[in-house]
Amino acid sequence: MSRKRVWGEVALVVEEVCLRLEAGDPLAVVCRDEEMPHESTLRAWLRRFPDLKAKVDAARATGLAVQAARPLVGRVRPVVFDEALARAVCERLAAGSQGLEAVCAAPDLPSSATVYRWLADYPEFADQYGEARRIQAHRMFDEARAIAKAATAKSVAVAKLRIDTLKWQAAKLAPRVYGARVERDLEPEAPVINVQVRDFCLEDEVETLRAMVTAAGMSLPEVSALNPIPARLPGMRRREAAKAVE
Repeated sequence: MSRKRVWGEVALVVEEVCLRLEAGDPLAVVCRDEEMPHESTLRAWLRRFPDLKAKVDAARATGLAVQAARPLVGRVRPVVFDEALARAVCERLAAGSQGLEAVCAAPDLPSSATVYRWLADYPEFADQYGEARRIQAHRMFDEARAIAKAATAKSVAVAKLRIDTLKWQAAKLAPRVYGARVERDLEPEAPVINVQVRDFCLEDEVETLRAMVTAAGMSLPEVSALNPIPARLPGMRRREAAKAVE
């Protein structure tokens, strides 16, 4: 597919995004719709096509003016930790492929900054949040598969960009399942200590070494190719014991 045609497809989508932005919708809210690209995908397009970035910036400026003209809602966003709100954040994350910013754009939920503070202060909520993100990775995998099946010759380039983005996100959220390299927990192997005792002439040194090895929970072979000197027998000198073996 030529670059001109790809640019034309991206331009049509960005035009729809600009219409929503000019109406006063935040970018995170716009990009969480199924018909719209993900926010990361849109930003990648804008980096690639400066002309479209200028249109989006102008649309966002118009939307900010529209938002400023709206009356303030007589409700303050919650900042104190609440289990019900924390559970709602996790449920909405696990229910789709939206990012935290998009989820927290809802007026009935705390801001993303508040959620990040909760994650640092409440370990149980951090565990729930991590599980929600792992579930979200599975949904992203399914979404990428659906996009691939629905792709056409005209939309294959855009579909590939969306699929690559979803794959990257899934790999980051659940690296053990969707990462490029799946690492499995391995039980640590017991350390192997090789002790070689050759022909010591002084039996005191040999006995000292044998006591040290025994204290470490190991044992030395009595007679082997590496240790040809047997243990001293009662009433027998070391050299006499060695001659007895010969």
